Amino acid sequence: MIEQPAFGKRVREVRRAQGLSQGDLAGDDLSPSYVSLVENGRRIPSAKIARSVAERLGTTVEALSATEDVGDRLAQRLGLVGQLVAARASALAGDWPAARRQLESVVEQAGADQDEVRWEAHWELATVLGRLDEPERHEAALRRLLDDPLTRSAPVLQARVAVELSQLLRCAGRLSDGVRLAEEAVRVTGELESGRPERAQAKVALLSASVDSGEWNRAEQLGAELSEEIAPLPAGELRASALWAVAGARYLGGHADRALELLAEAERQLAATDGVRLRLRLARARTLLALAAGPDDEADALMARARQAAALIDSPSGGTWLALLETAAALRHDDALAAAGHAASIDPGAGELPPLDRARCLLHLARAHRADRSEEAAEADFKQAAEGYEQAGAFRLALESWRELSAGGRTGEGPDPHAVLMP
Repeated sequence: MIEQPAFGKRVREVRRAQGLSQGDLAGDDLSPSYVSLVENGRRIPSAKIARSVAERLGTTVEALSATEDVGDRLAQRLGLVGQLVAARASALAGDWPAARRQLESVVEQAGADQDEVRWEAHWELATVLGRLDEPERHEAALRRLLDDPLTRSAPVLQARVAVELSQLLRCAGRLSDGVRLAEEAVRVTGELESGRPERAQAKVALLSASVDSGEWNRAEQLGAELSEEIAPLPAGELRASALWAVAGARYLGGHADRALELLAEAERQLAATDGVRLRLRLARARTLLALAAGPDDEADALMARARQAAALIDSPSGGTWLALLETAAALRHDDALAAAGHAASIDPGAGELPPLDRARCLLHLARAHRADRSEEAAEADFKQAAEGYEQAGAFRLALESWRELSAGGRTGEGPDPHAVLMP
């Protein structure tokens, strides 16, 4: 009788020590995937296959079947946990390459009897890949986690991964995929008790994706539901994100004053956190909305603060965002000359900008050119903005861009959807 996972673990250790791949060990009569399942303790080989594997490794079945005692297993687990803690320390220090190396080592060493440690290492590795700006590897890591049996067996873990992947795909301009994954997160958290943070996280993701994709009636309903779940949430990033998401739905529903109040409260919630990126994006969201629908004193104060932030954080995308806000402020005051001057500094091709933000930049460029009576340039920018929205799946925003182009300007007194920046 072959004892698993001890047999598979010893096979993996001996194979690696000899510099063999799983394909080398598989030979002609096994598949590398079968060898992987055996090594992970998920297949019990027959006596014949076990003897064949042992012979290829130059050892015996008895040697490969030797079990570790409890002390050895505990020592190995403690060693892996220590490496995981070291990786977290590297991440906190901002040494993302070191954190990646440490986490990859934990993933490689964790066996089938250490699923929880391996899962946490995979999860934190995905986060590190996001900070290293490796979107393809980041997505691959999250999809691997989503298919993990441990994830599928736990609704909380499934929602956690689905929300993260939804947000990544939204940022990459793949809104339909982002909506689908957010819907999955909402579905699996629907069975959890009210007040669980995972429920709010899932609804924030779905509400944000719905606003971006143009499903504004659905967003209004989701905003009402999410409002009921904010009170029990702890102070910090999640509560701020929930307030922020609801603000977007409120504004599109015609309640600009309430939306600005919610954004102000969200900023207060974030003030004591270390989420610099989130704070910066929220400040831009609040300023953009105030320029579109807020009172003059609030809009001017927020613009002054945006200039101060831009002076402290020097980046291509930061410069483009400040130029966009300055353009919106000049257009608010009907200063076409100033708007054209600021618009000249908007760079939609800044590498750090996600697709929706690039389209938003082009839309403001178009408005500045139209105010300056440069109709040909305005038409080209409106068309590029619409095409950018369409490629990302933001079809309602694309339609609004085409309407503004054909109508010669914004029509009606309703909310400006291009002024809504979601978490």
